[in-house]
Amino acid sequence: MVKPLRHYPEGYPFLAALHDFEENFMVYRRFGFLQARLLLHKQEELGYLEEKLCALDTGYEIHLPRHHRVTLRGDHRCEPHRELMQEIEQKFKEYAQLLATAGTLACFNPPSKYNYRNVRNYFDERKPLCAEETYIKYKEDLLTLKPGREHSWLDASVEQLVQRLTKYSWINVRYPVLLRPLDLVTKYLRNGVRENSSPAKKFGLTIYSRNRIEITVALIIMLTILALLVLPIYILSKLTGSEKADSPDQTGTNKTISITIAILGVFTALFSIVLSLFTRAKRHEILASAAAYVAVLVVFIGNLGH
Repeated sequence: MVKPLRHYPEGYPFLAALHDFEENFMVYRRFGFLQARLLLHKQEELGYLEEKLCALDTGYEIHLPRHHRVTLRGDHRCEPHRELMQEIEQKFKEYAQLLATAGTLACFNPPSKYNYRNVRNYFDERKPLCAEETYIKYKEDLLTLKPGREHSWLDASVEQLVQRLTKYSWINVRYPVLLRPLDLVTKYLRNGVRENSSPAKKFGLTIYSRNRIEITVALIIMLTILALLVLPIYILSKLTGSEKADSPDQTGTNKTISITIAILGVFTALFSIVLSLFTRAKRHEILASAAAYVAVLVVFIGNLGH
């Protein structure tokens, strides 16, 4: 059974419980400088052993007959070669293991500005560790274990917006009618966590329900995509209807075509921007989605023409 945060003593116990409590706070050092030093050191050791092996092979070529150089069995004079190869094998395994570990660490993302600020607030206000062990100050050397799920800029923006509304509570007091819906959203996002966020808030932290944030973000994305589909179709339908009612000449038709192409370009650009900001879609996925989006609009324009 997991104990509430308030039951852990301050210092490393509370800090460890905090990391386990919320994945946004799973921030650790990468030790990039030490990685580079270790890799360079092992690389130099292997380079030195490589030179020794080449020198040994050259000596064998000069002093050993050919039938002794094509086999390593049964010749005591090849013992230095076997010992050197064993040492090279051991050093190479260590080097390869370091490379694999460094490559794995390089795949971890740095913490977002919001997550870093949230953890930094705790360190600044509570000072859980002594100054020499305050690792959070190494901002450029930090990584997060937070899984790379389908959320990015929009999720952080929603959390930051709600956090600012909570921080500036006087706005809610002065304009209660206007901000009542936002206050309800704030309460909705604060509920649903494993324990009440008041202990975390006491230590300068703000915790929201990850599931509810994802639901809110999904709703925003759905409404945005729906608007990007409906608005250009509505504008193009009005434009086509106006063209038929006015019975324009060839010049008017060319002007309408130019406006239609401009509308397609603007909304396609907006669609691509939404995909890149609101999701973690890759470049080829954004390109394919934008092409499908344009195809839908072009098909609609063709149907209007008939």
